[in-house]
Amino acid sequence: MSFPFEVPAPGLSPGQEQVLPDLVVFDLLGVLLPERPRITACLGAALSAADLPLGAEELTAIARLPTRAALSQLVSKRLRLAPDVARPLVSAIAEDFHARVLASLQESQPIAIHPGAGILLAELAADGVHIGIDSELDGSLAAALIRKAGWAGTGLIEAVVGSDEVLVPRPGPGQVEEVRRRCGLGPDALVVKVVGTAIDAQAALGAGCTTVYSLQSDLVVGMEPVSDLGDLAEHILGRVLV
Repeated sequence: MSFPFEVPAPGLSPGQEQVLPDLVVFDLLGVLLPERPRITACLGAALSAADLPLGAEELTAIARLPTRAALSQLVSKRLRLAPDVARPLVSAIAEDFHARVLASLQESQPIAIHPGAGILLAELAADGVHIGIDSELDGSLAAALIRKAGWAGTGLIEAVVGSDEVLVPRPGPGQVEEVRRRCGLGPDALVVKVVGTAIDAQAALGAGCTTVYSLQSDLVVGMEPVSDLGDLAEHILGRVLV
């Protein structure tokens, strides 16, 4: 079992009080659950089944985008279909993709969880910080991954917003704003965003997040790089989790 102990937060002078955020919003796949290989493989299989196979590089790029928006763009570009004509095909591919991910989750061993994720969520909640999650995935699929991780029903995560649940998903600010609304917070709340992709970072900056952290230092300008979730805890909470 791990226990936290107090140390001065980075950049704080002795006696200076750590100001906690009202809300921390995590990117699901880029920060908490390193399950992109599973997601990418299932998306690739669904596209191939629809006679829309992609090369590895293009597939990897599309898997990081809001699912339905990316599929809509791909179908329209490849098949030269108007959006209203392409919509049923996009829905069919998305549903096949979802089914493949769910089947994979049922068949697999425990889901991959980033080291320290559970402890960090518990410590944030214990300090009264609201916790939200957003994702490029549809909300129902993000929720299924959270259940597989064992976090559903624990009270740790207050809001999960998928890219299909808002009018302006990533790189727009809609998902972060919706997480904040579901947590009962106003526009003046101090919101920290922990991002996993470049468009996620753009969304966080567009939503006016107080601070944007990333485990990758080269996504976009204007973020605070952290080496791992332990380093992130030190920045947000002002103490090391051991």
